[in-house]
Amino acid sequence: MKQIIPFVKDISLDSKISEITSIALEHNLKMENSDSVVGVFTISGKYKMNEISINEEVFEKKINFDITLDDKYDTSKVIIDVDDFYYEIINEEYLRVHIDVKVDNLVYFKEERSLPEQEQQPNLEEIIPEEKDNIKETELIKKEDTMDIKEINLNNEDERNEDKIDVSEITNNITSNFLGTEEKYSTYKVHIIRENETIESVMEKYSVSKEELEKYNTLDNVILGTKIIVPLENE
Repeated sequence: MKQIIPFVKDISLDSKISEITSIALEHNLKMENSDSVVGVFTISGKYKMNEISINEEVFEKKINFDITLDDKYDTSKVIIDVDDFYYEIINEEYLRVHIDVKVDNLVYFKEERSLPEQEQQPNLEEIIPEEKDNIKETELIKKEDTMDIKEINLNNEDERNEDKIDVSEITNNITSNFLGTEEKYSTYKVHIIRENETIESVMEKYSVSKEELEKYNTLDNVILGTKIIVPLENE
C-alpha cells in the first residue's frame, strides 16, 4: 500500500524573487520509532531579483520534516521517497515549495480477534456422546448381609495382638467373598501367622475347616506374618 503525504513550506530568500533559474531538492527522510517519518529537505538553486538582471543569486535552505503515521500500519518494510516537487513565487517575496512524500509498502496490521469463550472451549457434550453403558452401577449391599467386625484391642500386648489389621481391608475382603453366599457367620477373627504355624494348626485352633477359610482367604502362599480371616460360628 502507498500513501502520499503533501508538504507545503514558504521560504524567504535574501531579496526579491523575479525568476528561479535553477532549483534542486535533496532529502534524508527515514522511519523512526516505527511510526514516524523524519528528516531534512535541502532546497538549493539560483534566482534573479528582476527580469532584466543578468546576475543570479545562489540560495540553499534546509527544512525539517517530521510526521507520525497511523499505528494501524506495519512499517517494517516501507520505502520513503519524494513523489512530486514543484514551487511557486508569491508576490516576489518568498518561495513556496510543494513536496509530496511517498511512503510505500505500508501493510495493515492483522487484527487478532479473540474467539468467544464458547468457540474456544467447545461443549464436549455436543462432540462426545454420552456413553451411559460405561458408567458402572453402584453395587447395593443389603442390610442383612452386613457383618459385625470384632472389636480390636490395639493396646493389649498379649496374644490378642494377632487381631491387629486395617478394618477397611477386613471389610473389603469379607464383603467381596460373602456377597451371593448364604449368611452363616456374623463374627470374624483375624489371625496373624506366627513362626512354626501352619494352616492346619490354625484350623485346629479355631475348629474351622479349610473350605471355610478358603471362602475368605487365598491360601496358596501363606507365610510368616500373613493375615488370615477366621469365621466364627454364632453360638
